[in-house]
Amino acid sequence: MKKTIKFFIKNRILVAILLLLALSSWSTVALASANAVVVQSDSVNVRVGPGLSYANMGQVKKGDKLAILDEKNKWYQVRLSGDKIGWVASWLIDNTEVSSATNKVGIVKVPNTTVFKSADAGSNVLGTIEQSQKVTIMYQEQDWTQILYGGTAGWVKSSFIQGTQETSGSTNSSNTSDNDIKKVTVTQPNTKLRIDPDQNGRVVKTAKVGKQFDFLSKDGKWYKVRDADGSVGYVASWVVTISGTKSAVKSAATNISEATIVIDPGHGGDDSGAESKKSTYEKNFTLAYAKAIKSDLEKTGARVVLTRSGDDSKSLGERARLSSKIQADAFISLHFDSSAQANAGSGVTTYYYNKGKDGTLANDLNSQLKGLPIGNRGTAQKDLYVLHYNSQPSVLIELGYINSMTDYKHINSSTYKEAVAKDVTNGLKEYFK
Repeated sequence: MKKTIKFFIKNRILVAILLLLALSSWSTVALASANAVVVQSDSVNVRVGPGLSYANMGQVKKGDKLAILDEKNKWYQVRLSGDKIGWVASWLIDNTEVSSATNKVGIVKVPNTTVFKSADAGSNVLGTIEQSQKVTIMYQEQDWTQILYGGTAGWVKSSFIQGTQETSGSTNSSNTSDNDIKKVTVTQPNTKLRIDPDQNGRVVKTAKVGKQFDFLSKDGKWYKVRDADGSVGYVASWVVTISGTKSAVKSAATNISEATIVIDPGHGGDDSGAESKKSTYEKNFTLAYAKAIKSDLEKTGARVVLTRSGDDSKSLGERARLSSKIQADAFISLHFDSSAQANAGSGVTTYYYNKGKDGTLANDLNSQLKGLPIGNRGTAQKDLYVLHYNSQPSVLIELGYINSMTDYKHINSSTYKEAVAKDVTNGLKEYFK
């Protein structure tokens, strides 16, 4: 009987030990994966800072899991393999629940706590942390805790860290400093300098494209500026670009998955555009083609914005300003040509205004469009409003002659529309390499 009791007790102790080990193992795995997100795009650039102007430090692939450490300007700071720390664009990551707010904050208990490169007291020392300092806990495994230290990952003894209920999201700020902005340059004609940061504010003066003001401060989406004559007022951020910053004024996407692209379906609303012999209108075709291109581009991870998504009237100024407002990486206006006499014209043409700003985009797109069944007329410089007054790289593509029966046969087919969408996507892939 005594042997039976002893055997029973030993078994219970063994089960308890195994259970504790299992719980310990589970908790470590949980800490490692609780804040994990999954890459959705084929490849995503990892940058050294939260923005496209920062240098690439590598790439992650579709399906890779990343741990979020911080958030700033719609970018996630993430932990990579090899304990590297970098930043990825949040819109390229499948993340509906996880944020930096789920990272726990710890308090250092011991004076001059040593931070090691690895979970090993024999590894290189990264530095020390003062007692009572708060740190973001990234990962824990038994005797060691990984923390965010000086923009990288470091390890400290777990016994030196006191856990708290506070989360890192509550102490992070996503505000960016404007201390480095020196000038703002007007990109839209008849830009208004107003007395207040409001579209209804009294107009101080009107500025031409290219006019520069000294930057004073920022108020929401408005810049407070000063002119050379001493007058002070506010201009809307979406009608100017900034200069003198440490980061690039315009986007610097080097991968289509990071890019913001504006697709502009020409005409709309009361403006029906050209009419075919079949009594169909250009405005309907441009919208259908824009939606097809948007669908194809979004498969690459790109952010795509349409200037209109229905049969809406949009001024040329509104279309160009949208590109400036969201700092698009590329603007593509879609149209269909028409000749004075039916069946007198044919072909696809890609127009640009400023060769330095728009030429490469025009060439890369046109090189792909050459394979379409409608003949290609090449690229050409043309002073078109949505290109002339667009601060971002921009082109206007005439995708064939709507009043040519030969061209119309293709324009009205789903096969041609799908081919155009594919060619535009491939052209942009080439442009962003």
